[in-house]
Amino acid sequence: MKIPDHPRALSERRIRRERAAAAIELPHVRALNQLVERIEADTRSENLPYIDPLFGGVEAELLFVLKAPEGDADPDLRDRRFLSWDNDDVGAENFFRTCAATGLDRARCTAWNACPFPIRGGTPSRFELGRAEPYTRRMLELLPRLRVVVLLGRPAQHAWQKMSLTGADIHLVRGASPSPPGINHPDNRRSFEAAIRTAVRLLD
Repeated sequence: MKIPDHPRALSERRIRRERAAAAIELPHVRALNQLVERIEADTRSENLPYIDPLFGGVEAELLFVLKAPEGDADPDLRDRRFLSWDNDDVGAENFFRTCAATGLDRARCTAWNACPFPIRGGTPSRFELGRAEPYTRRMLELLPRLRVVVLLGRPAQHAWQKMSLTGADIHLVRGASPSPPGINHPDNRRSFEAAIRTAVRLLD
């Protein structure tokens, strides 16, 4: 599969549909996206974001953790949603450009939401974290090569701490979320970009 050379590639419906077929056919992401489908069934959520097959999936060494489905997970979107750098939103474009600038190969990465289903408020509640934890632990079991986890935004960092996830052999990196409005503040943009650079150094 050819990696697009421009951000917001998933704004093209043809690309989104091709990516959706690959997300359930290609072995490196099949188990992760089957887990997404299980979460859909268990939580009665519709069209939760698949893991983009351009990520490394179960071969990933680096995991990006965000808060919860939003942005591209707009329930009005008819086609399959994705956790992807190629989504048609500002946060994804910030990912695309920053990772390209650092030379980070997306085949070494994957992504997840600390709460992989929609949440009611701005920060996951204790109940929502309790519901999310078994799914997130299962996701981590599917990543045997994982070395670095990048927690982006305070809600994701709080959720990871509350769930006591990952062991001592995993490097944790914290940074600001790539999405507005927070990313519009220069300090937050620097924090996000510094987290990506730190993750790249840890991988190398």
